Amino acid sequence: MERISCDVLVVGGGGAGLMAAYEATKANVKVAVVSKGKVQRSGATIMAPGAIAGVDDRWKHPDDSKNRHLLDTIEGGSYMNDQDMVKIMVEQSPDLILELERMGALWQRNEKGDNYLLRIDGGHSYARCPYLEDRTGREMVRAMVGELKKRDVYFYEEIFVDRIIVEDGRARGVIGINIKNLEPIIFESKSIVLATGGAGTVYANTDNPADVTGDGYALALDAGVSLKDMEFVQFYPIGLLFPPSLKGMLGGLLYHSRLVNVHGERFMEKYDPERLELSTRDRVSRAIMQEVIEGRGTLHGGVYCDLTFNEPGFIEKTTPALYKTYLQIGIDPEKDMFEIAPTCHFFMGGVIVDTNWETSVQGLFAAGEVAAGMHGANRLSQNALAEVLVSGVIAGRNAARTAMSMGKSYINPREVDLEKEKIRHLLDSQGGMTPGEYRSKIKDIMWNNVGVFRSKESLCQAISELEKLENTRMNIRMKDNYYNREVLEALENKNLLITAKCVAKAALTRTESRGSHYRSDYPQTDNIHWLKNIVLRKVQDELAVEYKDVNLKIVKPGVEKA
Repeated sequence: MERISCDVLVVGGGGAGLMAAYEATKANVKVAVVSKGKVQRSGATIMAPGAIAGVDDRWKHPDDSKNRHLLDTIEGGSYMNDQDMVKIMVEQSPDLILELERMGALWQRNEKGDNYLLRIDGGHSYARCPYLEDRTGREMVRAMVGELKKRDVYFYEEIFVDRIIVEDGRARGVIGINIKNLEPIIFESKSIVLATGGAGTVYANTDNPADVTGDGYALALDAGVSLKDMEFVQFYPIGLLFPPSLKGMLGGLLYHSRLVNVHGERFMEKYDPERLELSTRDRVSRAIMQEVIEGRGTLHGGVYCDLTFNEPGFIEKTTPALYKTYLQIGIDPEKDMFEIAPTCHFFMGGVIVDTNWETSVQGLFAAGEVAAGMHGANRLSQNALAEVLVSGVIAGRNAARTAMSMGKSYINPREVDLEKEKIRHLLDSQGGMTPGEYRSKIKDIMWNNVGVFRSKESLCQAISELEKLENTRMNIRMKDNYYNREVLEALENKNLLITAKCVAKAALTRTESRGSHYRSDYPQTDNIHWLKNIVLRKVQDELAVEYKDVNLKIVKPGVEKA
């Protein structure tokens, strides 16, 4: 039995996890990072093409301000944001953008080289986002890993974390499974930072990598931590629709795109005549689906993305990776329009944390997409990477402080026996669906019933089908322990299923439309009754619903129905 001890354990090797590890090392504590995949080769941060939102006197538009960034974020989130969190993000993200540059990250600069080029995207009042081509996330992670190599950080890759061990209200560590051989591993720690990302793969169409499976939501619920805002799932408007092999992949950036229907009409003029494609992502996604529903969609059920109006060479220069993809699938973006439709992109909801990014369990922190509160009902573009930096640093700093005040943790070896029994049970299972079939079923249920448009009928249908699926066995055909991907997929499926149930239950509970959550049977926003967060917690394997008033300390909306 392998037993590993550390002071701060970071679960997740993406941007938020790496920033947490970086900050924790400043306290001279022993830091370990556990990652389900290979660091720099897995997770969502490296897939992020966009930019990092941050307003600073050194590069801002003369009319822009941190307060305007805060207001844009809260208005874009339909007032469901934790406003204290938003204030922290807009105050701290600029310095962390510069800190990344000191680590070695490169940001696009003007011809003189004395200032950043800035990108504007949906929901922002001004260009305020430094970037590097269409690989900003990858550049962030590259710089972080380079810095961590100079520090005493221990990396454990290809480890699936299956349980958080909590005793006497305190996080003691986790039980992991070595993906190479299915052997359980005990990780004992004085504090934990959960940085596992979202759950985009719960939907049939997604631009998330396959390893983003809602692990953190399931881990938190099982540890006694509540989730909130799980009904708020963002669909990015420009997901490739064709060819089928690339369906769901992010197909472009809104700031250089025009969306047209099958009749060649630039339809965003109807839905948001002022901001057009630079409207918030929830509005653009709904507009696309409305065009399709009303018969103005393309052959494969989407609309066209038009990049041909850009200057020659612009797309290749600004988004070289996307440009290469276009050419590989036979599209010349300077001449051809291509079919797109919304694709699942981001989870606004997640683990409830305070402004130290600590959960209700002592010593358990959460950072990045897995944590709730920052974005409210809809995330503004480029705020995700700002959140990654700020939440990662704060969670890492506070996890280190907690670790320094705690005694050594101990996890009973019996926990390993429980894990071995779970794996044996999976290996012995016969009949039922394969893990791949099981996952496809979850994805289809969610896409067909809990997507851009929702209703009581569709949500009840989803919940009923998910409950039936919960009682369906998974047939593991591979019986050896060496890199058994079917066992891993089965473990992930359990996390996807509970995440799907959380989204559907919260969406059914919220009888209004707000941000990314649109109920066709309740199309209005109701500020009288629904300025509250829906909270979910696990009670005897059932999801209990509670309500929490939204933090409106800084700015309040009108109270009328609108």
